[in-house]
Formats: sequence, structure tokens, C-alpha cells
Amino acid sequence: MKFDQHFLIHGETADRIVSAAALRPGESVLEIGPGKGVLTERLLASGARVRAVEIDRSLAAALRERLGPAGLEVVEADFLRADLTTLGTPETVVSNLPYSVGTHMLRRLFAWPVWKRAVLMFQKEVARRVLALPGGKGYGLLALSTLIHADAEPVCDAPRVCFQPPPRVDSAVVLLFRREKPRLPEGVGEEGFFRVARAAFSQKRKMAAKSIASALGLPKEEVCAALEGCGVPRSARAEEIGPEAFGALARSLLGFDKI
Repeated sequence: MKFDQHFLIHGETADRIVSAAALRPGESVLEIGPGKGVLTERLLASGARVRAVEIDRSLAAALRERLGPAGLEVVEADFLRADLTTLGTPETVVSNLPYSVGTHMLRRLFAWPVWKRAVLMFQKEVARRVLALPGGKGYGLLALSTLIHADAEPVCDAPRVCFQPPPRVDSAVVLLFRREKPRLPEGVGEEGFFRVARAAFSQKRKMAAKSIASALGLPKEEVCAALEGCGVPRSARAEEIGPEAFGALARSLLGFDKI
């Protein structure tokens, strides 16, 4: 299907998404991929000022004609390639994210420090990975990225029957509250943090010490000592290491001049 479109048609799910956004009259909202406007109508009814980014030219035109008089601004663009400075400073982001690019869009949102909260729908498996905690099923780099940038909580499930045409998988909605600053130790940047995290997760079935040592070209004993210095057993696997420990590891293994 063009642009991986599965349009939300279930009114109760749309209502729960808008309720989770907790919008105030006059609040600036960005909707990514409004489709046929089921969510858009409800966002406008809340009194919010809505700007919608739609990649499909025909859908964008239909939305302008139908909802433009109600105060909707439609931007015809691909959010992944759009100049974000042209999209204003929305307080809230709402989206039924396309399955094929949902994680890419989330990472772009994390790199865009203007919004305060976001209500996003993902493929259910992706939502589980977004919400995963250290030691839990699905915990990995996506969960780590979420943990350092936002506080996340589940909103509701959205079975495939909520969409037209129905996708092959179910969906779930996640509420995110963006942190003013990433949850990283003083002096540790995201580049160094994820360099160490990617190394740890590069061979998930192995102990993190061995994976990190191999990927970063460091002696295994040095990595083991750094792990223990961060309060992490040398036998730990990557999925058992939390964001604070990864930050401390980055500072210990890479040094301030390399972070």
C-alpha cells in the first residue's frame, strides 16, 4: 500500500489518544500523518491549534478542503525529510506512525527538543520495545533511547480491526513526556553513550564485557573492571544494564576527551 497507510477508523481509540494528549485550548499540536482526519477532527474539537504533516498529496488536499475552515494547517511533506524549523514549536505531537518508519520517526523526534509530550501509535511489538525496562523482554537500543530522552507509559492497545484496511499486526499507543535534558551523567554525550551501548548489544547472547571489548578493541579485563566499578556484575548481559550504568561505562571506558 502506498506510504504504508492503515487509516484509524475506531472512534473510541481516537478518543483515548486525544484524551492522553491532555490538550488545552490554544495549545500547539503537530499531527504526523493525519490520513483521513479521524484524529485531526478530535484534536481541533479540543480547541488546539493543529498543524498536520501529510506526505500524500491527495490526502493533504482533502484535509485542507474539509478541515481547513476549522483552523487546520496542512503541510505537505515527509516528516523524516522535512526542515523541522518550518514546523514551529509544538507542545504536543500526535501520530499514528507508519509501521515501516515508526522507529526512525521516534528517533527524529528525540533529536527535536521543542515538544513536551507525544502520543504515538506503533506496531504493538515496537511499542513493547519502546516501553521495555532493563532486564525485561524487548529491552535494547530503542528502549535505551527512550529512557534517556523521555518518561514513557502505555495508553491503550489498538487491534488490527481498528484500521482500514486492517494491517497484519496489532498496534499500541504510547505516551511520552520529553525530558528537558537527556538522562546522561555529567560530561557524557549521546555519541559516546550509544557507542558503548551498541557495542554491548552487538552480540546479545554473549556477556556484555566480551561484546564491548571486542567492538571497542579494549582488553576484556579493563571492561570487566569498568563494569564492576559501575555496580554491574562482570557476567552481565547487555539487556541487564540500565541507562545510568551505560553512561558511567562510557565515561570510564572512553574518557572525557573521547565522549
